Amino acid sequence: MSNWDLMMPGMGLTAIGLAGVTISYAGIAHTFIDGMHALTGLTMFIGLIFLAAGILDGGVSTSNRAKATTLVVLAISLSFGAAALIFNSITSIPTFIGVMLIVTVPAIVMAYVSMKMPQYAKPIGIIFVIATGAAISAYVGFGLYGPSQYLVPPPEEVEEEKAAAPTAPITSISILKGSAVQGAPDYDPDMATVPAGNNIEWTNDDDVTHTVTSSADAGATFDSGIMNGGAKYLLETSKLQPGTYEYMCIVHPWMTASFVYGGEAPAVPTVEISILKDSAIQGNPDYDPDTVQVTKGDAIVWTNNDSTMHTVTHAGDAPKFDSSIINAGETFKIDTSTLEIGKYDYLCIVHPWMTASFDLVDSSGERLAEGSTATDPNSVPPEEIPVEEAPVEAPVDTPLEIPAEPTTEAPVEAPVEPEAPVEEAPVEETPAETAIVPAELVLVDMAAGTASNTECGDKCFIPNTAYVTVGGTVTWKNSDTAAHTATEVEAKFDSSIVMSGAEYSHTFEEAGTFDYYCIVHPWMKGKVIVG
Repeated sequence: MSNWDLMMPGMGLTAIGLAGVTISYAGIAHTFIDGMHALTGLTMFIGLIFLAAGILDGGVSTSNRAKATTLVVLAISLSFGAAALIFNSITSIPTFIGVMLIVTVPAIVMAYVSMKMPQYAKPIGIIFVIATGAAISAYVGFGLYGPSQYLVPPPEEVEEEKAAAPTAPITSISILKGSAVQGAPDYDPDMATVPAGNNIEWTNDDDVTHTVTSSADAGATFDSGIMNGGAKYLLETSKLQPGTYEYMCIVHPWMTASFVYGGEAPAVPTVEISILKDSAIQGNPDYDPDTVQVTKGDAIVWTNNDSTMHTVTHAGDAPKFDSSIINAGETFKIDTSTLEIGKYDYLCIVHPWMTASFDLVDSSGERLAEGSTATDPNSVPPEEIPVEEAPVEAPVDTPLEIPAEPTTEAPVEAPVEPEAPVEEAPVEETPAETAIVPAELVLVDMAAGTASNTECGDKCFIPNTAYVTVGGTVTWKNSDTAAHTATEVEAKFDSSIVMSGAEYSHTFEEAGTFDYYCIVHPWMKGKVIVG
């Protein structure tokens, strides 16, 4: 007769273990899957031991009660087994079933032999141990299947397209140092307000691991996974609905916080800087204000009020900001929250004499008086530039010269000795088509002063017309203090920006006439004839 005192807890533990294993391998318990593996596996093995001992104690019962109980256990086992095979989210279930059979079959056989034929228990146990050792040796030594990672086949390498880094503004939240201690401050801010469109970034400033896991759905909405000390987790909020979201650390569940998403972004203080009209002419006022004090976190906006293009480029060795080309009427904006405290000099790379700076200070820094600027004369509007009057010299007693009265008589000219005639060398006329011989190498000079001289005409590029052979090369050298380009009108060649002192070369592979100009100073025009 079976021992029901052992069978009943055995069946219960076995059923619970199978249910736990199914839940874990179905991918439901995302946040504690490793713990579920250990707990449910252990529970199931204990249940099998009780079940086997209960069945074998006093012999296998054939009563209706035993049959009914067996059917219930088999139904539970088969139903969860079928669910595990059908609904699991990974491919390691067959491997797991095989491992379970490898453990279960010897356990049942040895338990049966121990209860019914104890004299054979020892030799059968030795046989199983030897068989297990031989199997492990064959598995590792001969590599029938090859060792694999913990029940999980190696993932297939799939090249994923790298997602573009999000460019939305970021609301930062810190996981505080020492937050693993229950009762200590944990997240800062503990209740964050996140404007619509902002992403959220958590930084683990503690020395131990933490997570950021949505509380309402155990990580379905967002879950950082394990974050080691110094790690960051960025949550893109594009799929979130406005509302309040609570979250926790699953490693230290007493660490809880929340954020409210969907409020309007607070207005950021903005410092306006104007690129003045006619600032491209060297010596004219350029940026207004030319020097300004800015609090870290404020925005700076440059507006090009000139009729030509400019840039706002940090003058450091590793530029912290660069506007590229700002056309007339356009603006350029930077967020100073990413910059370090200090002074930043900048210039226009198209017109490098245009320089200015701003001082970035923290929130405790004293601002300049309203409307005040530095004493750089370039920051003063033209009408306010003081004009120094020429000093009036003291009169000196000198005899006055009285001009002679005009006379109607014809002036008497002194006799001029005739000069010896100079014989000029005869000029041989050459047909137009042979007057100029194309060269293989031609140097064209971007003349000095052409950036501010709109009347330079055919003296902007010297020579204004370059003659080169097919396969020959023309080199443009910038002798001006401003940046220029050599750009063919149909974009057949384009130097891009050529800084002062730099050069650009282009080899012409086909005959023809190529008109070009400077896109920065469009009055500068030239021509290349290839023949």
